[in-house]
Amino acid sequence: MALANLGRVERAFCRWAAAEEAAAESARVFEEYGNRKEVSVAKRVIGILRWKRGRLDEAGAMAAACIDEARQLGSPLHEWFSSLLKGMIELHRGGFESASKLFTSGPGWEIPRAESRPSLLTTEFIGDIHLEQGHGEEALKHYDEVWPKALALVPKGDIVAELRRRRAECYYLMGRHQEAYDEAKTGLEHCRELGDRYEEAATYRVLALTAAALGRTGEAKRWFDQGFAYYDDIETPYEWGKLWLAYGDWISGPHAAEYADASGAREAYLAARDHFERMGAEAKLAEARSRLARFAESPTPVPPTAASELERPRRRPRGSAELDRRSAWARETFGFVTRNKMVLDLLEDVAKLASASSPMLILGESGTGKDLIAHGVHKLSRRAGAFVPINCATLPREVIESELFGHVQGAFTGANREKTGLLEACDGGTVFLDEIAEMSIELQSRLLRFLETGEIRRVGANKTLDVDTLVVAATNRERASLEKGAGFRPDLYYRLAHAVVVLPPLRRRGEDIDLLVGHFFDDACLEQGKRVRLSAGARNRLVAHPWPGNVRQLRAVLRRMVILTAADHEISPDAVHLDDTDVASSLSEELEQAERRRMVEALSQSAGSRSDAAKALGMARTTFVTKMKRYGIR
Repeated sequence: MALANLGRVERAFCRWAAAEEAAAESARVFEEYGNRKEVSVAKRVIGILRWKRGRLDEAGAMAAACIDEARQLGSPLHEWFSSLLKGMIELHRGGFESASKLFTSGPGWEIPRAESRPSLLTTEFIGDIHLEQGHGEEALKHYDEVWPKALALVPKGDIVAELRRRRAECYYLMGRHQEAYDEAKTGLEHCRELGDRYEEAATYRVLALTAAALGRTGEAKRWFDQGFAYYDDIETPYEWGKLWLAYGDWISGPHAAEYADASGAREAYLAARDHFERMGAEAKLAEARSRLARFAESPTPVPPTAASELERPRRRPRGSAELDRRSAWARETFGFVTRNKMVLDLLEDVAKLASASSPMLILGESGTGKDLIAHGVHKLSRRAGAFVPINCATLPREVIESELFGHVQGAFTGANREKTGLLEACDGGTVFLDEIAEMSIELQSRLLRFLETGEIRRVGANKTLDVDTLVVAATNRERASLEKGAGFRPDLYYRLAHAVVVLPPLRRRGEDIDLLVGHFFDDACLEQGKRVRLSAGARNRLVAHPWPGNVRQLRAVLRRMVILTAADHEISPDAVHLDDTDVASSLSEELEQAERRRMVEALSQSAGSRSDAAKALGMARTTFVTKMKRYGIR
């Protein structure tokens, strides 16, 4: 079971090779115990992984074997799932008729089928047959059939996330571009909540195309850039090829504006052709060749470019200049030190939300920078009034009500004079309610009324006052618990939910850890008025740490180290005291932390040689380097 869980984690992070290793080992263990059913399930997982990696022949053979084994075992459910896999393999080959037969001739079995997972997937995949041929309206009929059933079965599950992206693509094909954009944005948030990187990467393609169709060329470029950045780390030639096709269509189509580039489009189609050709995706390969044929017929010669030499179309800026600009903007606007593209995209979304002057809810673990977001929102809103933070967890219940709403003289014992509340005092400004989930239910009701009416009433007063104060709230509670009303009014949550910002923990920001180490180390040296050096070993220890207290903890640790180190001395690895009692909140985090530490140790023992370190850990060098990038290891 532990191996199966490990495989699920690796699959969630799209680490196909590692997931396949775990599944193969799981199959071996189950075989030793004589559990044929679980062996067959593990083999089906291997088939899914090979399908996603574009190894269609191997995946097809595995799916066929699983179907035979399911029949021998008398397991119609396993046979159904295996048939679905075989159908998706045929779909990627371009065998639309054979895929349709597999999807519409599932095994007969006497249990309710209409709302079961395989039944929902079957209808979804039939829709995929139409979508892959560009028939958006027909595909949407099937997705709409599944939609209410999927919401009833698992409203926050993977099927709903997949359907959102597929429905968005149908809307795009039907010319309903705003609906497509809105659905894709909702789907993107859902994917991020699930940690589904595969579906998230596919959603970037749809967002890019819809943004371009809406005339938002700069935004379209950013979505394409994010999609390519994700596929750098994910081995999925089919979706990667589709991204190249979409990119080529954009820069050679009517919505490209200043990014129009015929030569770059040809390069993109060449890349798509190579991906589809290698995996045997005949239908998509024909699409790529058809687009390339347009250039052969063009009277204007296009300089030839070998596809093997192609890394990216030159019009897709992935150099440091664009990243430097975005990073500088994030630091200036929010005080955020980051070069993480996911965080930068998030901050750009926050900037758009801030212009609406609507209430906002910021979610994230302690120390992730929720206060920085709140202050940035106030700054971007251009409100003339003050920005006032208040921590709802630190004030007694009777005090916080008076602090927020004020009171009249004699309202309660000790109210010797009237008091203006923060909501009233900040008229024209912003109140930041940190740890809002710690506020009493009764006070949440009063806050909800203010958000809905813009009116406040001081404690003990008879009349109301109109107040224009922006409310930005934050909590470290998980979104799911807020939605369920666990100590928090659901109606207040949904009043804030149209503008929810979810900040990732530092351990999920990879390369930012090393960047922040340098930033806070320099700040601490400047503050203490002395120069000390940080050894490579000490830096590696800091970068490898999971930081349960996030940025706040990292800053405190670095400041303490600088204070305790004599001027002109070097901080050794032994001087790095990481005193926390962190326990990973999930299996995936535990595995990431353990793997990161092992990689740092291997690099240290191999004197920095990546090849030797990879060999010591039994990894391919390319896999090792990719993981170094993900974990921010230098």
